[in-house]
Amino acid sequence: MKLRLLLLSLLSAVITAIALPNELFSNGSPLFGLFCLSFYFYAVSHTRSAGSAALVGALYGGVSTLLSNYWLMFFGEFSVWTLGGTTLGYVGYHALLATFMRRISESPRHWRPFAIAALWTAYEYLKSMGFLGYPWGLAAYPFSGVLPFIQIAEVTGVWGVSFIVALTNALVAEVLPNMGSRTDRIPSGTLKLALLLRQAVMVLLLWTAAFAYGFVQLSRPLPVSHYMHASLIQQNTDSWVTGDEAATLQTAQALSRQALAAAPESDVLVWSETSLRRPFSEYLSFYTHEPPEDPFVPFVASLPAPLLTGAPYILNPDSWDAMNAVIMLKGAGKVEQYYGKQQLVPFAENIPFWGVPAVREFFRTAIGLQGTWTAGTQYRLFPISLSDGSIIEAGTPICFEDAFPYLGRGFVRAGADVLINLTNNSWSKRDSAQIQHFVAARFRAVENRISLVRSTNSGLTALVDGYGRITAQAPMFTQTYLNVNAPIYTHRPTVYTTYGDYVPYAVILVVLGLLVWLAADTQKRGPDGPRIHG
Repeated sequence: MKLRLLLLSLLSAVITAIALPNELFSNGSPLFGLFCLSFYFYAVSHTRSAGSAALVGALYGGVSTLLSNYWLMFFGEFSVWTLGGTTLGYVGYHALLATFMRRISESPRHWRPFAIAALWTAYEYLKSMGFLGYPWGLAAYPFSGVLPFIQIAEVTGVWGVSFIVALTNALVAEVLPNMGSRTDRIPSGTLKLALLLRQAVMVLLLWTAAFAYGFVQLSRPLPVSHYMHASLIQQNTDSWVTGDEAATLQTAQALSRQALAAAPESDVLVWSETSLRRPFSEYLSFYTHEPPEDPFVPFVASLPAPLLTGAPYILNPDSWDAMNAVIMLKGAGKVEQYYGKQQLVPFAENIPFWGVPAVREFFRTAIGLQGTWTAGTQYRLFPISLSDGSIIEAGTPICFEDAFPYLGRGFVRAGADVLINLTNNSWSKRDSAQIQHFVAARFRAVENRISLVRSTNSGLTALVDGYGRITAQAPMFTQTYLNVNAPIYTHRPTVYTTYGDYVPYAVILVVLGLLVWLAADTQKRGPDGPRIHG
């Protein structure tokens, strides 16, 4: 294998990290997003064997993950699993993906870019699902701020945006010098240029259609039935530091009083994920007396609005099974409603075979992980009474759950009128980590035409409207509060809310069909037979 293919894969990995939100471009770069994958696609298409393709893919997967997710090294004592495990995982993912991409690149040149874009979209969907689901670094994310373009997400989900971006990257790869795959049989440079022009026109038409649709949708007002006034508390404390629990509570309570003084009409007060480090009901005596200067239970009783906060929630007092949860507190001493996190962080919040003593002992002694969470199984909603007498229902995805399209859709289909995300990213210590999370979450608002309220420990605390516009935002890594008026839209299910992930299902079928066709074609003509594709 030629060294230049490895260098091109490395170049693509670096540009991918620049395209995504990073310390240089805080919101990422749409410009780099247009070609960040192109050199990778080129390199894989030029490999001569499946092993060479796997090596090219492994290099891209490892370097791009390290550069764009380096902040995982700050994940406490678990960083060897978060950064190391994630990097090794993507080395494997891309080694496998590249072998499939190499095979797909044998498609007839007329529609090869579309086949590669379909494969890439299928990959992004599959890596975002299941126990190991991690919807970071999608091709769509550098374009989260290009509002006219991302409006198609209400029809296709984020996957349609990723497909168009991946298709553009695949077309750029086609025009690189000597891009022709191992199977090209286009004899004339003139014919090749004509084909590239036709493909470019088709891609340009897709972009034009997406922007036209977006501008039309942005010009149409979304009907608003109510406004929810919410006070979001960003205490900016490290919940992993022991011994400061009372001080953290006091900080959040002081900020809450400031927020309510500035906006006494607030319908709900929202703290971040795991703001309460102990289960509320089981530690009621603790919360009745702590913090000593301003005990929590009397504080809650004095509030003019309910408090939504992250806290452990005990399912079984005998086994002490607990969920990473959101609870609603009204008055004193009672949890009115709870929701348990369904999509747990693998190997941090959820460890397979934890019940096996040897596994449990390893993670406790070698890693320092003393327990795991139990996954929630229901989309439980929180009723919020508005100042006009109306009652709305809030869905509360916890932390990185707001990056999963299926979860946002699930809350809306369950009846949520607004999404309120409670997040703790304070451990990341980097703006890029928090913004990468935010740009992923932003698509949920567009997909479902719903307001997204994010109340975080350290950022990015914000209000996103149904168009994906940021209408309010707090500075990151700052102790502050943010009072927002979130529009509650008249219920109008979007195509995505109604039909879900039909785009990735469709591209998966296309890729499988293409692989079957290529296998049959190879068998028909023999491994060294002539190619008849134009």
